[in-house]
Amino acid sequence: MLFDCWDCTAADLPPRSRLYSLKPIGIGTPFVESITGYVSRLADAHAVSVADLVGRELSLVGSKPVRPFGPFVPRNTTTGPHGFRGRAIAANGLGETAKRWVGTLERATLQTRLQFLTLLPFEGVLTNSGLFRNIRAWCPVCYGDWRRADDPIYEPLLWTIRSAAICPRHGQPFEHTCPHCGEAMLPLGAYTRPGHCSRCLQWLGSSGTSKSDRGFGINEDSSVALRRTNAVGELLAAAPALTSPGDTFKTRFRDCVETVAEGNVFAFAKAARMSRPVLVRLYTGQSLPELGTLLQICHEVGIPLTTVLANDAIAAGVHWTRAKEALVSSRKSHKSHRVALARSREQVRLALQDAINEQSPPPLSEIARRLNYEGVEGLRDVDQDLSKQIAVNYRKSGRSHWWRKCRAARICERVDIRKLLERSLAEEHPPSLYALAVSLGYANEGYIQRKFPELCYAIREKIRSEKRARVSNMEEALKAALTEKTPPSLEEVRRRLGYLTSKVLRNHFPTLCDELLARRRLHRHQQRIDLKKKLQSALLEWPAPSLVGLCKRFDLPRHCLERMFPSECASIRARYRRARKDASVLRTEQLQQEVRKIMRKLHSEGNDPTIKQVRILLSQRNKWAKISTAVATVRKEFR
Repeated sequence: MLFDCWDCTAADLPPRSRLYSLKPIGIGTPFVESITGYVSRLADAHAVSVADLVGRELSLVGSKPVRPFGPFVPRNTTTGPHGFRGRAIAANGLGETAKRWVGTLERATLQTRLQFLTLLPFEGVLTNSGLFRNIRAWCPVCYGDWRRADDPIYEPLLWTIRSAAICPRHGQPFEHTCPHCGEAMLPLGAYTRPGHCSRCLQWLGSSGTSKSDRGFGINEDSSVALRRTNAVGELLAAAPALTSPGDTFKTRFRDCVETVAEGNVFAFAKAARMSRPVLVRLYTGQSLPELGTLLQICHEVGIPLTTVLANDAIAAGVHWTRAKEALVSSRKSHKSHRVALARSREQVRLALQDAINEQSPPPLSEIARRLNYEGVEGLRDVDQDLSKQIAVNYRKSGRSHWWRKCRAARICERVDIRKLLERSLAEEHPPSLYALAVSLGYANEGYIQRKFPELCYAIREKIRSEKRARVSNMEEALKAALTEKTPPSLEEVRRRLGYLTSKVLRNHFPTLCDELLARRRLHRHQQRIDLKKKLQSALLEWPAPSLVGLCKRFDLPRHCLERMFPSECASIRARYRRARKDASVLRTEQLQQEVRKIMRKLHSEGNDPTIKQVRILLSQRNKWAKISTAVATVRKEFR
């Protein structure tokens, strides 16, 4: 009877993972763990090095190996060396490398949501350019706090991002060099351990000193850097809640420009302190922004970074409306740099019609000020009839031309006008008569001209002489530029003279500008010919130079050389690879010959040659893996 109560059905066992199923730390928070930090923590849990974990285990789990392969890395090393090399931070990024690492780790640990340990949720929003540091960064106080609290030691994704320069918890800059050995480290090295140097293996955390003990202060620059770091942290915390971030970003960014600047991309670019072409490409969706660019836009305009990715358009619109009010007020306080917001003709026409129906008819200039226009010409261009009707209504109201009425107060006393004109005439760069009249409250300079014709003539003559001197300086600068060995561009001449645009030079001296551009084109063509000859002569040099070395020699970026001379660059790269391969084969043969002599000598002395003995007797130091391979090859020959 006892055996009848037994349940012999097989129990459902949960699936077993190849590696420890470590739970990722901090998903949905600013301090979410990075995928490279997760790998080092996983290696530490298995008591193996990162190199062995990646090269001998993870590379066998994934459909494609995650370790880097190159022309000089052995591709079939399953029982030999692990084949892992210290690498940069691409595993935390946006591309195929990050997807391959996430897929491999999820298969090995059976953990999900590991994509949030990278920037993959922001694919289609950001570009990979300038995202990460090339070296490891950390906050020693965070490491110390975690160790004292017995919390897991890990590396947040925030620490790997280039735009984050200050720890948001302790307000101190990140460290980049080991305090013990003084060396910088790769983000994921062969012997990386959480909280330890991958070179000397020493502890990187603090020994109990807090922020106040170390004396870190927050100045204006560090305050801006701290706000940028907090913005990046908010972005990482919002990653799990994003849906279709690429499409959402394009829509929200256009809505932001439409709300803040009413569609005027130039006004928005000016407020964000960005170039107009960059904003146009972002506005039209032709390109994706760098994270630093997006941070600058949000900081200068005054909106949170997460509003351009928010699913809730209403909540984002509140921040955009506040930014618009701040932008309008800043333009009012800087009228000389004011840029009107873009409005359709229908919107302007509706504003004019509303002004006609007002009980107290406003002047046309008042409507222009309401719409933040500098003058009334734009209103007349939209609808001349409505503009005339508004002017008629204002005159009929009896409030126009008040200065012509009996006993009307003077706008300004003549004595004060004379003093202002004499003071302006004594200045080195006197303002125009129109500017002086407006500063006194007049609509134009007509009254001042009638009352003080001699002073006005003197001011105009001084302004004309200054203009003639400026034009003469332009001509001399352009003629001098034509005689230079390396002809400058019009932009360079413009900067030398201090003008805002090169159109000023072309308007006054179009012939000289064309001659300068023609000479510059001829000079650049000759430079390309000389550079091509140098590249062709580099193909005959020995040892074969690398393309990177030639770029440093010529002081040119690699993409420029590859774009101008694709065939020569391909030949240089192929020749360098062949030379490296031949040199590697020659070094291997020389090593085998030296090992063969050493092993014969040890045999003749009656000793059994071991790898350690051979390594001691070698004339040059070599890697253990190469020595062991050479010893194995020579042993086969002896057999």
